[in-house]
Amino acid sequence: MKLIRFLIIIIVIGGLGKAQSSSFSGLFPSYRRFLHRLPAERSGAFFYRAATREKIVALTFDDGPLKRTPRILKLLKEKGTPATFFLLASRLDSRSARLYDDPLFSVGLHGWRHPHYSRLSARSVARELDRGLARFRRYGLRTEWFRPPYGMVTATLPRLMKERGLHGILWSLDSYDWKRYRGRRELRRIRKYLEPGSVILLHDQSLPLKDLGELIETIRSEGYRIVPLAELLRYPTLRP
Repeated sequence: MKLIRFLIIIIVIGGLGKAQSSSFSGLFPSYRRFLHRLPAERSGAFFYRAATREKIVALTFDDGPLKRTPRILKLLKEKGTPATFFLLASRLDSRSARLYDDPLFSVGLHGWRHPHYSRLSARSVARELDRGLARFRRYGLRTEWFRPPYGMVTATLPRLMKERGLHGILWSLDSYDWKRYRGRRELRRIRKYLEPGSVILLHDQSLPLKDLGELIETIRSEGYRIVPLAELLRYPTLRP
């Protein structure tokens, strides 16, 4: 009996190990390799995917606010779908900041502009963060979440984030909307790589509204619930 219990434990642990090792196939391949090579002190500053077997996922949108953002928000409201928006603070004004004043929506900082942080000095990155946070405060937005442009994690970024009380949020499933994946091609990708605890990457400027509606219905048809990002953050993170 003890031997049987021991074998069951080994099988379960092995299964979990396999699930974790394959849980980031939805990332762009070169980006997955980049994350896999990150030292622990850098990778550990970010959340990627919730360690849960419950069929829950979160939608995240980058690069807003843009002219088409209100239509995205309207569709999400019609479908009762929560989402988190990582905003470029240089695009914010008093009118656009009010767009996110709804219980369904939360916001995070995506920086001031959208440079590649690997090409900036630590001082310049710090300035990007400080200008972004100042603009958030000016328009009454509050957040502890930060997603760097291009998902670029530099050596000094975790320290700069910690000094400002920011927690890093990346993603585990890339919709490829930025690669102009559309319609059935995009939905096939979502179905293929959707997993419990997924953080899904979308972009305000790239995803057609029709595709967004179908993406929401596809996720739900697979038995998943779309939940606020904060609900996923209650769990430990899986890492690439």
